[in-house]
Amino acid sequence: MKKILMLLLVIAMVFSLAACGNDAPASEQEDNGSASEETGESLAFFDETIKIIMPYGAGGTSDAVARKFAEVASKYTGKPLVVENLTGGDGIVAATEFGKEPADTKKIMYTSYGQYYAKAIRANIPFETEDFTPVGVVDDRSWILYVKSGTFADLNEIIEESKSRVVTLSGGGVGADAHLAFCGLINTAGGQSKLLSYEGGGEQKAALLKGEADVFVGTSQICYDEVMNGDVIPVACFTNKDYEGFEGIVVPNVADMGYEGNVIVGGGMLSVRTGADEATIEDVEALIKLVWEDEEYTDWIASIGLNDVQLYDYYLDAYIDSALENAVSAAKGLGIYEN
Repeated sequence: MKKILMLLLVIAMVFSLAACGNDAPASEQEDNGSASEETGESLAFFDETIKIIMPYGAGGTSDAVARKFAEVASKYTGKPLVVENLTGGDGIVAATEFGKEPADTKKIMYTSYGQYYAKAIRANIPFETEDFTPVGVVDDRSWILYVKSGTFADLNEIIEESKSRVVTLSGGGVGADAHLAFCGLINTAGGQSKLLSYEGGGEQKAALLKGEADVFVGTSQICYDEVMNGDVIPVACFTNKDYEGFEGIVVPNVADMGYEGNVIVGGGMLSVRTGADEATIEDVEALIKLVWEDEEYTDWIASIGLNDVQLYDYYLDAYIDSALENAVSAAKGLGIYEN
């Protein structure tokens, strides 16, 4: 409960600060690091083409977010931002390569919470999270637990079933967000579960629809059509707030069901190479804030079912730390913690 209260406090403080900032005079807003939409004078870091390193494949939610961010951001920088996919190892390859960049690199990286989870849980991960510095959230998602229509009515039925047989999850790799979220919760509840690994959200969803797996954990976007036509039922979200992005449907959150320790944060942020000068960090943060202020971005984020969560500095660090605490706890319970 303490963890949930801390997260709520962090987010409340951020939104409170944001609200105050919007009411401030223009001169005060500039002092807080905002860049001028007309001149972009405080965005010196973006004086040439900047690459956003994307650790995941083209077409996925993370890739789509980065590309939309780059599109909107270019209105303020006057120079293009180019998304470069560097896939492999569920984000490990990109993080490893980014860690080899010089401190003054003209590259920034989309960094997922999953990369932090991997480093905290698994041994012999060839990168250090200290090699990159998170600047601001650009993607916050609710991981949702889906079942095929006609199988389970709610999370409680799944938990009860798991006490008499192994319930199978369609997901990605061991230690990934979906595995930690669902199997971690079932373990907490005293049940049995098993991960069936598939490559990509499309294949994972197909496994649920074909009856190869009992449940699937994914984004709100990936099963939207199936939820709306009744083929799939969203029974829970691994957050501390109900998800209301499906028309006419409220998806209950696991924290309110007594599983606050099984809240698993999803999404990502933009990071700079650690050692970058303060001016670079300020420019990247200012650009992220400008993009979040742009209705083209916020409307698009809402249209694909993601959350408007803006975190920077201390608040972002606290959010990551809390997310890691839950992820490590789930990994230990599942017997996959290696560090």
